[in-house]
Amino acid sequence: MATPKYPPRAWDIDDLLDLGRRENINWIKAVPVLILEKWVRGKRQEGVANCIRTKELVRRLESSGLVAGFKAKGSSNVVAALTKIQDGRDLTSPPLVEPGGTGWHRINLPHYEPLLQEYCRKYRERFQEDYGKLFPAGEPDWGYPSLPIARTGREEATPTPAGTGVLDETRSLLAPLEKALRERDQTIERLKEENADLQADMLAMQSALQEHEALVSMPSPMHRIVDAELRNDCADLLENEKHYISAIRSASVVLEERLMRTTGGTEGGVSKHGIELVDYALRKDGGRLVISEHAAEQEGIHMLFRGAVQFVRNPPMHKKLQYTEAEARGAIGLIDYLLLLLQRAKLRQE
Repeated sequence: MATPKYPPRAWDIDDLLDLGRRENINWIKAVPVLILEKWVRGKRQEGVANCIRTKELVRRLESSGLVAGFKAKGSSNVVAALTKIQDGRDLTSPPLVEPGGTGWHRINLPHYEPLLQEYCRKYRERFQEDYGKLFPAGEPDWGYPSLPIARTGREEATPTPAGTGVLDETRSLLAPLEKALRERDQTIERLKEENADLQADMLAMQSALQEHEALVSMPSPMHRIVDAELRNDCADLLENEKHYISAIRSASVVLEERLMRTTGGTEGGVSKHGIELVDYALRKDGGRLVISEHAAEQEGIHMLFRGAVQFVRNPPMHKKLQYTEAEARGAIGLIDYLLLLLQRAKLRQE
């Protein structure tokens, strides 16, 4: 690991500890400790263990009880806290936090580890209760006192202990084992993160599947047709796209017969059909039926029935056409509405 370099300007640990109090967000004070924990438990492998996901910080803060719940914007709150710590405390050369991808950020721990070690010590001393919530099963091995700490220039240099050469040789012999352990821990950590992501994806897929099943299980639009005769004559025909045109023809017959029954359908003993029947029944100046006492509305109803006969009834009666399911159901829905209007019709008084 490269020799740590200190920030370009000194920063005050006590000032950082006070940040949470001033902002009335005490959990901010725990964020540097959790960042250092990630680095230590990752065996300080540069470029790997210093990548920490913001949602991992969210989980740790929530599970400790220091935060009741971040709700939907937890990650953004944590990123905002990291940025506030970085910008307000001169941790910018290099930056303490760098975006590394969707849902995670890179923390330059090799550079700032001495400062975070000193911060962790003071946090443990001053906030024992909160510190205990962070590590209910026991704290990690921070490496005290062998790891360097940030110095203010007022401390005396620590003497180098005797036997350093033997210690270095022992470390050299243990290096392969430590490397294997680091790789194992990193693999476990990566698998945990991938498992958490997979679980989130599975929950999303399950939710989408449930929505799809709910849509599929909804009753067919034909089940919502009001007129019983229309529903009885057309429901089976709408089950097969080859019969959509037959469904429209059957619906048109129902409409014409209903209109004929309602008006009497004859004039001077001669039966009327199609447009002649509609005009005979609904024209505003002397039609047999009155659906609205308002002249303009009555004229609109007249035009509505004429349009249904000319565009819905007549084309499939005289030629072969291809209809989509939506077109067939829409046409039958219009006819159902016209049948509903006929229920309100009154014979015009002579």
